[in-house]
Amino acid sequence: MFGTIWKFSDQIDDEDILFAQRSFITYNMAVDYYKMSYRAVTRVADRSGAFYKLHKKVLINRAIFEDYLRKNGKDGRKKVCAK
Repeated sequence: MFGTIWKFSDQIDDEDILFAQRSFITYNMAVDYYKMSYRAVTRVADRSGAFYKLHKKVLINRAIFEDYLRKNGKDGRKKVCAK
């Protein structure tokens, strides 16, 4: 395996491995994988600057998109540690 995905090999399935191999994903793929609405995916992709338009096709840079989700969460608000 590549990167650090091997650390979580007991927690992931074939779908996760195939998805991790992609650098760019479509909106529909993101909706299915992240279990977010289409509108939420488009909003997060726009805010993070992760979308690229090639003629009529729009792709999302998965690394930038996931980094934004890690920092801000699915709802777009910054995570605050509760004490």
